[in-house]
Amino acid sequence: MKRFIIADTHFGHENIIKHESRPFANADEMNNRLIELWNSVVGKDDLIYVLGDLTLSRRMNVIKNLVNSLNGRKILIMVNHDTRKPRDYVECGFEVATRKPMMVQPGVILMREPFDDSSLIAPNYLYFFEHVHRNKTLMDEYPNCMCVSVERINYRPIDLDECIRKLRKKI
Repeated sequence: MKRFIIADTHFGHENIIKHESRPFANADEMNNRLIELWNSVVGKDDLIYVLGDLTLSRRMNVIKNLVNSLNGRKILIMVNHDTRKPRDYVECGFEVATRKPMMVQPGVILMREPFDDSSLIAPNYLYFFEHVHRNKTLMDEYPNCMCVSVERINYRPIDLDECIRKLRKKI
C-alpha cells in the first residue's frame, strides 16, 4: 500500500479554472482529467489524504459519486469549501473526515495553510498544507513545509512518503 496526498481539487468549480489559470476549458474537462490523473497513480488499496477543497458541491449524491469514482482509501482534512458535516463525507466514502490538522506519523502534520509566523514552525517537524494554490508570495519558504495544491503537483496525487524523504533531506 502506498500513501498519497493532494489538495485543492475544487471539482466542479468553474471559476477556479480562470482564477488559478488551470489548463482546462471548463469544469467537466477539469473533473474528467483530475479523476483520470488521480486513478492513474492511486491504486484501489492505496491511502490518499485529501487536504480539503474537494468540491464546492453540497449535494450528497454528487459528492458520493465523485468519491466513488476515485481510487484508494480516502481521508479528508476539511477546509473552507468542505461545508458539510464530517459524518456526511464519511457517508460519501471517506474513511475519516475532520476539520482539524492531522499528524499522520510522528513529526508529519497535514494542515490547511502555511504558518505566517516562522516561530510557530518546529524545526524537526514536516508540514504539508493547501489553500495557497499558485500564490508566489506563499511559495514553500521553509525547507520543512510543502504546499500540495494541485497546481503545484501537476494535478495528480503525489507519493507522501517520497515527499517526506525529500523534505527530510532539506532540513
